[in-house]
Formats: sequence, structure tokens, C-alpha cells
Amino acid sequence: MEILNASKSDLEEVSQLTGQALNEGSVNSYTVDNVKATSLMEKVLANNGKLLVVKESEQLAGWVLFGSQKDSITDEEIGFIYEIYILKNYRKKGFAKRLLEKCITDLKTQGLKNVRLVVYTGNKAIQIYEEFGFIENRIVMNKAI
Repeated sequence: MEILNASKSDLEEVSQLTGQALNEGSVNSYTVDNVKATSLMEKVLANNGKLLVVKESEQLAGWVLFGSQKDSITDEEIGFIYEIYILKNYRKKGFAKRLLEKCITDLKTQGLKNVRLVVYTGNKAIQIYEEFGFIENRIVMNKAI
């Protein structure tokens, strides 16, 4: 297993899968096509975000998209994990944990003191985030009208 900065070909491969990743990560709360998902990823990367990929035997196994943004209330610059995804055949091998470690280390070296992410209720990754010390500090509620 190796973790690398995404190459152009990695970016293209991730772009083909990122819609699926967002749909699965939202526990199918909504449907996002690859065009919209890729547009979101490109915006993060254009704002000094990073895309790291994890590979096994030179095959893409997963990725993490992260960067920084200002907290809308405190104006503090915070790290933000926009997307982390491990392909189904590579799960339960510690790849997500390695990506999180690398991502958090990178954000620390940028001088950031906090990192946030958004995770949907029912997403199995919540357990991993809690192991890393993430705590729930907001609840967003939704009602169809």
C-alpha cells in the first residue's frame, strides 16, 4: 500500500467514481452524477485543496480530498475533509485510517488547529472517525415539505 499525491491519471480515475462515492457516503440520501461531483472536487483543488490516493499493487484503492476553509462564525482557518472513499474490494484493510493519518498530518503542518468533516447518519465510517478523536458537535436536521 502506498499513499501518493494524485497524478493527472489518478484525478481522471477518481472523477469517474466520485459521484458513486458521494451517493454511498450520503447513505443514498441524494443522487449526485459524476459531472457535479467532479465540479465540486475541482473547486476544492482550485482553492489549494489536495487529493491523496491510496494504491495497492499500483491499483487505485481509495482517496481523500481535503483542504482548508474559514469557519463562517469565528473566521478561524480550519482543515476540512471533503471526501474520503475506499473502494469496496479494499475495505477493512486499514486504508482509510492511513489516509486520515496522512491528511491530518498534512493539515497540522499547515498550522491548522482543527479539522472537520461531515458524515451522514448511518455511514459506517463514523466508527473510524470516532477512533481518530472526531466528536459530534452539530446536528443538521432535514424535513421534506
